Amino acid sequence: MESFLRYWLVWPAVEHFNASHSWAWAFAETFHFFGIILLIGGVGAFDLRILGVAKGLPVAAVRRLLPWGVFGFSLCVATGLQFVTGFRANLPMHPYVVITTDIWLQWKLLFILLAGLNLAAFYATGMSRAVENLPAGTDAPALAKVIAGASLFLWLGVIYFGRLIPEGL
Repeated sequence: MESFLRYWLVWPAVEHFNASHSWAWAFAETFHFFGIILLIGGVGAFDLRILGVAKGLPVAAVRRLLPWGVFGFSLCVATGLQFVTGFRANLPMHPYVVITTDIWLQWKLLFILLAGLNLAAFYATGMSRAVENLPAGTDAPALAKVIAGASLFLWLGVIYFGRLIPEGL
């Protein structure tokens, strides 16, 4: 498995692109942050409504922001892959070494995984259907609130640990 990851995590084209263009890393960081904004803006607003903030809005209205959150997550995945696979353009470390030694990156990846499992729980438990047409002024079920609270905690943790990644290098 290690040899597979050592091979797969090195993308010479990305390394060359990052090394050849001084603007590439900053460009990717900008779009990574933009992705985070869209992700937290869309998902966070939905989670906050489920938790009871802005109860004057029907859930369906806030749910329309979720595709922007998905788009933001996609931006973060794309730029995150550029960071990891093009890492050697900045520091002489193999991406596998970075993933296996940077505790903050490991925590970030763990929180992303847990956020994905939390999302799966939202759908598997039927909470998605339970809140789908929740009218304005109505409280969400308790389990939906727990899942929404966990979602906010996990995504904020992803941001927190992401900011600590340079400290682990």
